[in-house]
Amino acid sequence: MRSMTLSFRLVILSLAAAFGLAQPAAAENYLCNQQFALCTSAPCIPQPGNPNVSICVCDVQEGPNLATVECGAVKPSTDADGVRTVYSQFALTQFAQGKKALKCESGTPWSQCLNKICTVDPANPNKAICACDVVRTGEWQTAGGNCDTATCKTAYWSGALLADSRNNAEFMMEQLKITKSPAEACPVPKQ
Repeated sequence: MRSMTLSFRLVILSLAAAFGLAQPAAAENYLCNQQFALCTSAPCIPQPGNPNVSICVCDVQEGPNLATVECGAVKPSTDADGVRTVYSQFALTQFAQGKKALKCESGTPWSQCLNKICTVDPANPNKAICACDVVRTGEWQTAGGNCDTATCKTAYWSGALLADSRNNAEFMMEQLKITKSPAEACPVPKQ
């Protein structure tokens, strides 16, 4: 009876995983050093006809960055027609330039861009257009919005869950031997 119960549990867990119902293991961080799209402050809009995808305009950068998949899986490339593909990855660059982290409530729309595919804009190679996932759950933060909390409800900013933001920043600081985080929070609005 005990082996039948164990077998039944294994079958249920296998089916749950096959249908995407099982919780994924925590993502592993990788330090990459390549061209990438930095979307930490990217403005985004919902994709026409698909409310689950947002289109974000991100900065193209070169250098150390974080991915949660192996670096080879997010390696930039150029196809036979000259179209350049990069992937959205995380770096502390925009925080070091003075952007601040805007905290937004759960239930407001935001865009999860980490590891997402992007096309470098042929008219402006400093920008990339990325297709990201629209998310509406969890407290999150963005380097966009200029500390205006009203934009949390309407802008679909590229962002990350608070815990992920903290983990990503800590990983980059450790890897790059940065002792003081350049990331600062927006001032708390007066009530």
